[in-house]
Amino acid sequence: MMHSISGRAQPGVLTHSRSDLVKGKMTALSRAKACLGAIAVALTAALPVAAQDALGVGADAPIIAAPADPGRSAPSVTSPYSAPEIGGFNSFAASDMAPPSLDNFTPPTLPVVVELFTSQGCSSCPPADAMLETLADDPGILPLSLHVDYWDYLGWADSFANPQFTARQEAYARAAGERSVYTPQLIIDGQDTAVAPGPVQLMGLIDAHRASPAVVSLNREQTAEGDRIEIVPLSELAMPIDVILVRYAPQRTVEIKAGENRGREMTYVNVVLSLEKLADWDGQAPLRLTVRQEGLPDDSFPADTRHVILVQEDLSGKEMPGPILAAIGLD
Repeated sequence: MMHSISGRAQPGVLTHSRSDLVKGKMTALSRAKACLGAIAVALTAALPVAAQDALGVGADAPIIAAPADPGRSAPSVTSPYSAPEIGGFNSFAASDMAPPSLDNFTPPTLPVVVELFTSQGCSSCPPADAMLETLADDPGILPLSLHVDYWDYLGWADSFANPQFTARQEAYARAAGERSVYTPQLIIDGQDTAVAPGPVQLMGLIDAHRASPAVVSLNREQTAEGDRIEIVPLSELAMPIDVILVRYAPQRTVEIKAGENRGREMTYVNVVLSLEKLADWDGQAPLRLTVRQEGLPDDSFPADTRHVILVQEDLSGKEMPGPILAAIGLD
């Protein structure tokens, strides 16, 4: 399944005196795995277009120190995670387009995003996987299961693992000043982290984020041309912002035949298939995008694939994920 996206930043933010066009830069990346699909980003011709680094892959060395926390620490091996090559499938292109009409936008209820870093090969992960499943039916929560690959050496290769997700977890650790990664790890709205928490602790963290004031408005309108998205700052944003498209499978069941979980049949919810950065945004003027689906499903993105857009701070512009400011589903 292919997607394309177009957009233009618009002046006139009520809470700011600036009316400059957004100075964001569009990024280009391809998935680490082969896939059919393309994302095209169109901005006004006045905007620069530049290739960017892949999500979550920084120049720092991988984190290998063992944590003091419970859970499973990553094995003490150094594995380089290189960025996918620029261009080809899932690449970006720019063209000049008129801004869409947003008169019929209805502001949605934005969910709290709960990311679980997990592995089919980790014996400590099944309770956290089961707890994530209990969140899937709550419209106010978006649980996402990101499978890492550093437990594959134990004898079972995780069928959902992607080095990109390991790199994202490492980037979260660097952003927090930590020198370790481990599973299972839950990260709530890109900010609060918990290692194998109980349901009460987890819901306490989620409820705290539900009560937090919104700093951006994220709206969606379905049209014949695709999903029209508008992101508007509601307060001063100090950090650059990443606009990320997440593709995920709503549910998958796996029979694990080797490794620490040998003989278990596991059900996983909202299994992330890919993370693709659509745009860099400076958060000063509204950003408007049009996302449309093209092509047919394939093995990489099956027919039940779902899509969500995350608006997330990029701490200091160093490809380190920060707070998730908003999320909205496209399905």
